[in-house]
Amino acid sequence: MNKLLLSLLISLSALAMAQGQNVTGELLDSISNEPVQFAHVQNITAKKGTLTNQFGQFKIPASIGDTIAFSIVGYQQIGWEVKATWLEEKITLKLPKDTVLLDEVLISDMPTEAEFKRQMLNHQPKDTGFWYHGMAPPKPRDDSPLSESQVNNPLFAITQPADFLYEKFSKQAKEKRKYHQITQKESITYRVNQKFTRDFVQNVTGLEGDELTSFIYFCDYSLDYLDRTPLYLIREDLLAQLDKFQNQHPG
Repeated sequence: MNKLLLSLLISLSALAMAQGQNVTGELLDSISNEPVQFAHVQNITAKKGTLTNQFGQFKIPASIGDTIAFSIVGYQQIGWEVKATWLEEKITLKLPKDTVLLDEVLISDMPTEAEFKRQMLNHQPKDTGFWYHGMAPPKPRDDSPLSESQVNNPLFAITQPADFLYEKFSKQAKEKRKYHQITQKESITYRVNQKFTRDFVQNVTGLEGDELTSFIYFCDYSLDYLDRTPLYLIREDLLAQLDKFQNQHPG
């Protein structure tokens, strides 16, 4: 009986010690080593949180294996897994600044103010949301349905017969593919209408009125071509097509 009581007291003591454990440390800028003040510190596992003080210091309840995340505007949001040594000594963690890298661009003619504003508004920066330190960022989920060519591929029927029967004969799957095609075409049409305008062609070629209309029909660009091709390449092609057009329509 005494042994049972002793074992229970030891278990309760260990539990109390585990519950009283804390991670104490400081959060610094990864480049300047300056303290990151008033950053959010959250123990995601235990659902507890706090803030760093004016010196970047923090103290938060935690156990080995818990995930502690740090976040503040202007910095990347990162999570670390608590190690045994973190409960024994003060730790120092460094948070990198959140930067947006623009894709490489080729500068030709200086855009108008309206065109510059449109490009900036349409720019889509990369997602810098939460990720765990040491792990690759998650890939975006693709919910687009299979295309007709994928469904009719004999290899698909052989390797995934159940999915093939559903995609091939299900009314729901067919309607989903059709709806996706319509929305994709509407999206492409909208982008092309914003990008390839009558004013743009007129500024490049100098044509006006019926002659401009005839030239646009003469070029006969597809939506896919206009959607995927940069404007500077379209401009070059317009000038090449203009010579052919003027040779076939002199005067």
